[in-house]
Amino acid sequence: MTSLPSKVVSVTATVPEDYITKEKSEWSEPEKAAILKNAKIRNIQHNSLDNVMSNKVISYKNAKEIWNTLKTQCQGIMAIKKNRSVVLVQEYEQFDAKDDESITDIFDRFLTLLNDLSLVGKEYDREDSNT
Repeated sequence: MTSLPSKVVSVTATVPEDYITKEKSEWSEPEKAAILKNAKIRNIQHNSLDNVMSNKVISYKNAKEIWNTLKTQCQGIMAIKKNRSVVLVQEYEQFDAKDDESITDIFDRFLTLLNDLSLVGKEYDREDSNT
């Protein structure tokens, strides 16, 4: 449902019909269910977004519009994620300790790299990581 339920009304002889929003008391059970479903989905969508993404879709009244906007926004993000994944895998494969680093610094940097790889969907088992 893209908007509130509406009904057809006859306006004038020259304009045979027009649509106006129904009063809440006129809503049918399926219309009430559709409105409630849309509200629940919008709530889930807004609660799962960070402030930046939420602000981009806050004015939309329809869950489908929000979803389509998020899909469009995230298409670029997926391409960036794929590129970031390639860069992180290269870093992982070429990882080496620097001369001026302590063992703690090396471990922290390596752990951060593993976490970043995990965020882009690349997981390495412990054996690979240890070698």
